[in-house]
Amino acid sequence: MSYEQQLREQQLQFANHLRNPALFPAPAGIEERRLEVYRKLFISNIGNLLANTFPVIRSILSDEQWQTLVRDFYTQHRCDTPLFPYIAGEFADYVLNERHAAGDYPFLAELAQYEWSEIALRHSDEALPICWPLVFRFPVHRIGASYLLQQDLPQQAPEAPTYLLMYRRSDEQIKFMESSAATFRLLQLLDDEALPTLQDVCAQLAVEMLHPDILALQTMVQDTLQQLRQAGVIK
Repeated sequence: MSYEQQLREQQLQFANHLRNPALFPAPAGIEERRLEVYRKLFISNIGNLLANTFPVIRSILSDEQWQTLVRDFYTQHRCDTPLFPYIAGEFADYVLNERHAAGDYPFLAELAQYEWSEIALRHSDEALPICWPLVFRFPVHRIGASYLLQQDLPQQAPEAPTYLLMYRRSDEQIKFMESSAATFRLLQLLDDEALPTLQDVCAQLAVEMLHPDILALQTMVQDTLQQLRQAGVIK
């Protein structure tokens, strides 16, 4: 084995050990005291980064629950990006698509997606302003430490989903507002290239809503769009 191959093997063994010391032994010849410094340093850096990006999740979890979640992510997930701002996206993807822990809150995946969406929208290359219509089973925008103090955190999703408009204003501030199902669908249809005009959008919306008066619906749509423009949600 060449020196380069030996070095690569040692680096891989070292990385695996840092991710999961219980499963992977450390490379031979490294002092345990130094290994402990690296183990704490790496997991602490990831934990602090995620805590800053997901403050709501951090606030509702105990120290033990949070450390377990971070350790599981660090151990089980393989990040596709080396960029720190986007590691949070990898964490949200892990919670949504890879994590299956019986003790997790049922809204944890949606809450992670909600908190990550704010960061993703802030870093989006799309022109200002921009609005993302989001839908969740749980009222994720209301969950937090204050919710925990006032009442039990939700264990079951409400019958009606939560529609949110998360938007970046021209001054680059990230805001959100609750929406109705109709407004949510309207914004989706406005992005549909197969519906090039507002009349086309209203016609499609009338079909989906079983609305009998297309002219009245067009007036309602125009009023809604005007309100959203005044609020800085859309341009």
